Amino acid sequence: MSEMIESKHNELISHEEKPVIQYIGQLDDTDAYILPEDFAALSKSIGRVDRLLSAENEALVGKGDIDLEESAYLKGRAMLDLDMAGKIVGPENLPGVIVVRLQDLKEKLAVNLKLLSTQLNAVKDVSDLLSQVMKDNDSDGTYDSLHGSW
Repeated sequence: MSEMIESKHNELISHEEKPVIQYIGQLDDTDAYILPEDFAALSKSIGRVDRLLSAENEALVGKGDIDLEESAYLKGRAMLDLDMAGKIVGPENLPGVIVVRLQDLKEKLAVNLKLLSTQLNAVKDVSDLLSQVMKDNDSDGTYDSLHGSW
């Protein structure tokens, strides 16, 4: 089975299915395989990031409450764990099932980015509005522009 993954330069490269070896005796120098414990760690990391993103995305569309500071911290830790697990395996050794899960995760991250951006823009708009109202209430009119002509 041949899958496609994105390289660091955003070009698609061919990705061949890499099996998970069952025991170390199967390993030789000519083929790159992923060890079962590395597969499990990578799979667990992907699942953790996926769950955190799902919870945050649901909260951001109004289906729950979330502490964004805590969520950002947990998401950052989970992404760091995923990065470390991915470096151990290496992109050339990823089984197709992991590639598909990573592509799904990339899509979920894009949605998360859009939702966070929307919320940040809304907070900025409200902040600007409140700032203007405070300035208007504190002003005694001394420095307002004069109406009419001279």
